[in-house]
Formats: sequence, C-alpha cells, structure tokens
Amino acid sequence: MKKIATSLFLLSFFILTFAGISPKPGSNTSNNCDVKALKKEGISQLSPYYYSSSKVTSISYADTVQYREIEVPLFKGEKYRMVFNSKALPKGITVEVFDKDRSHDGRSALYSTNTNEEKMAIYEPDNAKRHYVRYSIPAGANIENSCMVFVLGYQLTFIENTEE
Repeated sequence: MKKIATSLFLLSFFILTFAGISPKPGSNTSNNCDVKALKKEGISQLSPYYYSSSKVTSISYADTVQYREIEVPLFKGEKYRMVFNSKALPKGITVEVFDKDRSHDGRSALYSTNTNEEKMAIYEPDNAKRHYVRYSIPAGANIENSCMVFVLGYQLTFIENTEE
C-alpha cells in the first residue's frame, strides 16, 4: 500500500511539474502563426476537391541553409490538389515536390516554387503515388516561430457528378 501511495505521489508531482511546460495539443506554434486561420484559408483553395489532411511545419531560420521533407502518400483512382500556405513566413522558402525520397539517386523534381513569389501555391500531381515535399529554408538572421501549412485535397475519379 505504501508503494502505491508513493507511486501516485510521484506521478502527480511529475504531472503538475510538467503540465505548464509542455505545449497544449492543437496550440499554435507561435503568435504570428495562426494555424487555424492558415489551414482554413488553404482548405478554401481546394474547391472542387475535398479536404483530406494537413501538415503544419514549424520553420526557424538559422545561419545555415536547412531542408525539411515530408512524405505524402497518394492513392490510385483519385486526383489530388496540394496547397502550400506560406503567409506566416517572414522570409521566402523554396517548395519542391519529388517522386522519390532524398535517399534515392536520380530523383526528379515534379514541381518547384518560391514562396517570395507565391504566398499560396497550388500543385495538382499528374499521377497518384507517393510524393515527397521538401522545404528549402535559406539562411536567415535567426528568425524563429513561423510555420508552413500544407493542405491536401482529393477528388474521386470513379464517381460521376449526377447533378448536371
């Protein structure tokens, strides 16, 4: 009984100690990165596609160039639209979509854009297979707490629109 009481005390101590330190689920990465608003704006660009998923990537500029890569699995029989919302970024980055991950030689860039030119970039892949999105973050003056919001939409190709 004494072991159980001690264990409960230690557990409650750790919970109370670290509750204020850990970020709350669903919280924004920073004050200047309103994830809900950015995601909602990206979803509005999907029409006539349906919302599938999203990925928020925290971006911090450092003294050296950095790369972040995310994997996007796509399924056969559907068309896709990818929306890249970079309005929360104080400095532009390059967004590239590849057919293979970074460990493969000879991977091909399927799409590329610079967020200085387009704050809301849209890409519709020609084929449905696994894609890899790479964010090239240029060297900066230690700018922290910004984010890139990626939104994926799909359109089923085997369902016909009967409303016409």
